[in-house]
Amino acid sequence: MQFNPNEIVQLFVSVQSLLFAVILLTDKNKKRRVNYFLAAFLLMLALQMAFILSEKWVQDYSSFASYLCIFGFAYGPLLYFYTLNLSFNDFKQRKAHLLHALPFLIMLLSGLLGFGLCNYGSLLYVSLIAYVSLSVRHILSYRKLVKNTHSTIDRINLSWLQWTMIIFTVILLTDIYTHFYNELEPIPGVSIVSISLLILINGMFYKGLKQPQVFEGISQMESTLVLTDTSSEENPFPEEAKRIKDYFKGHQPYTDADLTLAQLATKLDMPSRRLSEVINRHFRQNFMDFINSHRIEYATERLRNPLDPKETIMEVMYDVGFNSKSSFNTIFKQKTGKTPSEYKRSIR
Repeated sequence: MQFNPNEIVQLFVSVQSLLFAVILLTDKNKKRRVNYFLAAFLLMLALQMAFILSEKWVQDYSSFASYLCIFGFAYGPLLYFYTLNLSFNDFKQRKAHLLHALPFLIMLLSGLLGFGLCNYGSLLYVSLIAYVSLSVRHILSYRKLVKNTHSTIDRINLSWLQWTMIIFTVILLTDIYTHFYNELEPIPGVSIVSISLLILINGMFYKGLKQPQVFEGISQMESTLVLTDTSSEENPFPEEAKRIKDYFKGHQPYTDADLTLAQLATKLDMPSRRLSEVINRHFRQNFMDFINSHRIEYATERLRNPLDPKETIMEVMYDVGFNSKSSFNTIFKQKTGKTPSEYKRSIR
């Protein structure tokens, strides 16, 4: 039996999704629960592609196709809870979260009973748009939270998940367009949705398997430290601010590449919430900018007055608290207007 080009791509999507799901389910690392959500997403996609391809073998395919939208009602919740579990290292599943599975179960039951609620295709798109919006909103909140609680973003960066959301959104919008208007085929005979799905699952698998092994996430408790107070009071918390300045001058805590707000609060014997308020309202910076400003200030001092004549820029980078060359170069140029190499040459 021959397959047309679009069906070949769909077959690849189905087989790869199934294979990747099995690998994720059998992978043994400390973030296995995160992988379960991604594996479930891929399994749903594999099944849906298999259903679409079964048109060649099923005689009464019109009634069979009424099940296709059922899978779509699982994508949104799975993607959303994958995002939550990945970003929070202590995320707790609650019984109330099971309510997110209700639309999928209702659609499945209605299909089994022959009611065919899938005829109301707009319900699926409303569900997907809602969950994508929730996921994107969480990622944006996460970025703000990280900048207020961590001094580096290298091991807690969700930029790859942002791109996953962008690709998924493009697929969703394209699918909506093709559903109501015309099919888009960038390659003759191959749907743009099929191509985009192939790109999506390969990207999600690669990052989904690799990232949880190095990705630490943050705690839900830290989410309470994002401040919304925009008070314009001049120089609030003067005593605490002086205490922080004195401690930084004597101990240089910013040289710890993994320094967090909670760790610094412990060193200062100050509540984390209070420390966050002082940094945000007195120094007018978030925690990450505050720490990196001190690191760059120390770096420029070291470049002007090296501890050793043969001291390299990389040695300075590690000593001041950076563990990523790209981050160091980017932040250094933001603060000084020059790259570390340009700054060093200007001194000479």
